[in-house]
Amino acid sequence: MKKILIIITATLFITLTVKGQDLFFFGEKSYPCTLTFTLHSNSNTNDLKVIFAKDQSTALIGVSIKTIAEVLFSEKLIIYLDDGTVITCMDNRGHDYVDRITSAVYSLTNEQLIKMKNSNINTVRYTLKSTTGYPAPGEGTFSASNEGVSTKKGSSTKTDISAILTKFFN
Repeated sequence: MKKILIIITATLFITLTVKGQDLFFFGEKSYPCTLTFTLHSNSNTNDLKVIFAKDQSTALIGVSIKTIAEVLFSEKLIIYLDDGTVITCMDNRGHDYVDRITSAVYSLTNEQLIKMKNSNINTVRYTLKSTTGYPAPGEGTFSASNEGVSTKKGSSTKTDISAILTKFFN
């Protein structure tokens, strides 16, 4: 009887302490990641999906959006925080276009990550450009805001992304 009680207690303890992690797939790689956040478009285009991931010791931000034509994220990704801080992500680690969804992954420095842990994301600005060199529907510079953000779990209020980053990257 003691053995059964010990096994049940150990099983419950392990079950309660195991953290489930989502995976972010990009090209031929996968990364442990946060939930996907939806930032609402400020220009009546499709909403921007944002995810944070880890590549060993490097923090990553992944962005994606459903598009009409084959356009890719280009140039920099600009993140505006609630405290007025502006973060510019220049290190584009790649982009992809699959199933009419364009996506890109950017590296985050430790300083950028610390700033995002201390203040919530307000708005993200991004540029989409045609892959053909000719103008295409959906090209341009856009922004999406953390107002009425929803997650996979159905939340409909502004999400405290900074708290989620603090928990995920610690």
